Amino acid sequence: MELSTGDLFSGLSILVLVLVIGGLIAAFSIARARRHGSTTLALDVTRNASYGWVMLMGLGAIVSGFMNLGTSAVALDDSIYPWVRDQERSLASSACIDGDVSDGAMLCGPVVGPVPFGPRIVLYAGTLLTLLASAAIAWAIHHATRRAGERAPFHRSVWRTFTVVAVVVMVAAVVGGLLQQIGMTLAAQSLNWGSDASPIPFRLQLPLWPFAVAVGLFALSAIFRYGAQLQRETEGLV
Repeated sequence: MELSTGDLFSGLSILVLVLVIGGLIAAFSIARARRHGSTTLALDVTRNASYGWVMLMGLGAIVSGFMNLGTSAVALDDSIYPWVRDQERSLASSACIDGDVSDGAMLCGPVVGPVPFGPRIVLYAGTLLTLLASAAIAWAIHHATRRAGERAPFHRSVWRTFTVVAVVVMVAAVVGGLLQQIGMTLAAQSLNWGSDASPIPFRLQLPLWPFAVAVGLFALSAIFRYGAQLQRETEGLV
């Protein structure tokens, strides 16, 4: 999780809020499990926490929609902001305060605008795919723990879910990351930098973590599939 705030107090406040929400979910799960006499406390906490994460990603998709589509300003990330920061361009001293310069463009730290709708929709699509990848992982965990709580840990839907989620994570996270990089560059290119500015290149980096996660999910799928096979063979011997 990465945050970017104007002051330390705001950043720490957001982190504390996230920790408090996580603690409340865990406390609610423990209290509910004890009230029902559950003997699978760890499974209950994990199941509820993973479901809460899925809901949080859904909320993030809505908030991101307002941020990307509801305003013409875009906060550039570290992949493109250094280029913007180093441009040899003369800005008015009040540019950051008033939010505009002589040609109507805004440049206030990493925030630039007005950015056309095209780059912003590309950014939003990349964000949605990234959130989808994260939510898919949480959903796989939720489904596996729910089946385990039902005393069917090797149900065929478990290993099938891991297989599907592995593909979803690998595709959505990679494509989403590339779309975000492309959208950031298009947003910076959309401003009028003048004839003396150097062209903004597309610096695309392929994220590797989705492939590592996918390998782990494929391995879990194979393990649970083998467990299901052993369970069927054992039941046939009884």
